[in-house]
Amino acid sequence: MSVKNYIKHNILRVQEHKLNSIIHFYNKVCGMVYECKTVSNNDYPYCSDGKLHLFTYKHTDTQTNTHSPTSVCFVVEKTKFSVSYRNQGYWKIGLVLQDVNKAVNYLNKEGVSVGPGSQFVDVGFLTSLCDPQGHCIELLQDTFEGNFREREEKGGPLDQPYLPTLGQITIRCADAEKTCKFYSEVLGMKLLCTEVPGNRYPFTLYFFAYTQETPPRADDLAAVENREWTYQRPYCQIEIQHRHNTSSDFAYVTGDEQGAGTLGHAGFALHVEKELLQEIAGKCEGAHVLGENLVYLEDPDGYLIQLSSD
Repeated sequence: MSVKNYIKHNILRVQEHKLNSIIHFYNKVCGMVYECKTVSNNDYPYCSDGKLHLFTYKHTDTQTNTHSPTSVCFVVEKTKFSVSYRNQGYWKIGLVLQDVNKAVNYLNKEGVSVGPGSQFVDVGFLTSLCDPQGHCIELLQDTFEGNFREREEKGGPLDQPYLPTLGQITIRCADAEKTCKFYSEVLGMKLLCTEVPGNRYPFTLYFFAYTQETPPRADDLAAVENREWTYQRPYCQIEIQHRHNTSSDFAYVTGDEQGAGTLGHAGFALHVEKELLQEIAGKCEGAHVLGENLVYLEDPDGYLIQLSSD
């Protein structure tokens, strides 16, 4: 039986003339399953043409993998929008892989420009690239460079021995205490891991997910032992970066009405049990209830969150 509370999809915008390139990239190059879903414009206000373009790494063995996969969701935007802008809140998605450099070699052969992976302090072995619309993607290895063991199996998506995972949706926050309280106490997610790269990189990363699992060092979520374990989870996490050197009145641009025009990131969607949805709606004063199974709200930084229970 699938876990009922999970991160459903990350919602990104695409220009109409780039949609075919996006479909080719995520479906043919990255090996994700593509589905075009028709929805109601009233229920999905960010979707002007009533179509969601969903890309998902789907496991065929549902008995061994009981977690519902998270999709990259694209909606066509006919007006101009910004993918990169000043004080940008949204950052990236993370694809978790067994062998980053094998994926790099594969992508380069497919004509996609991406550099080799490298170990970033004690955070992870990774590299990054952009999709055809310019949205950022991180390729994150599920082991550190020193713990990597090459496997002979290949032929799966991105030339990997097993199916990649859409592991992270990464956003930035201005007030870590307020944001962490929202994701844990309001949305009911669990904090699995925190990462502080050191004095050279003054920021902290927080990883939240819907799960009952306990990390190896639950007594110290900042322990390095929790990091590879977190990356190896079969479900997506909301990764939140908090920069230490911002002023108390600093705010990230996270919504369309904040001065940067329409943004490339529309928000993200969560699937939760009806009881939890009603509980969340009751806690959020600004929640927009569209029915017993659908609610829209914003987190403390203004990111749009869709909650559904159908």
